Amino acid sequence: MGYLPSIVAETTEPLVIEETKYKDFYFDETTGTFTGQIVEGIQALKGWIYFALKIARYRYPIYSWKYGCELETLIGKSYDDEDYLLSETKRTISDALLINPHIKSVEDVAINKDLDKLNITCTVNTKYGDVYVKI
Repeated sequence: MGYLPSIVAETTEPLVIEETKYKDFYFDETTGTFTGQIVEGIQALKGWIYFALKIARYRYPIYSWKYGCELETLIGKSYDDEDYLLSETKRTISDALLINPHIKSVEDVAINKDLDKLNITCTVNTKYGDVYVKI
């Protein structure tokens, strides 16, 4: 027998933990500003995806090393093998986005070279629906 009393709760009901929807401030992509309005679900994830792909990983100490994208490592390199470029782009985008538990997968990654510019499109599958992303 210990010095402190032990309490054992006996319940037959299973423990149910409700998952709340993802909430964030609304980011208006057309004006490039936050509106101050709080949105949830797919609208909130769109803003998160936008910033996760735009912020360079490891550059800013205010962000975790898990947050951000490493697409800028592909800049300035000559890739003759387009399959390698596609696989590296898909890997980089997936690494940036799949840390969010509300995002299931990144699919349909497509690359279009326009002289020195690289246009990337993909579909992000979330718990709330699909998001089409153009980088």
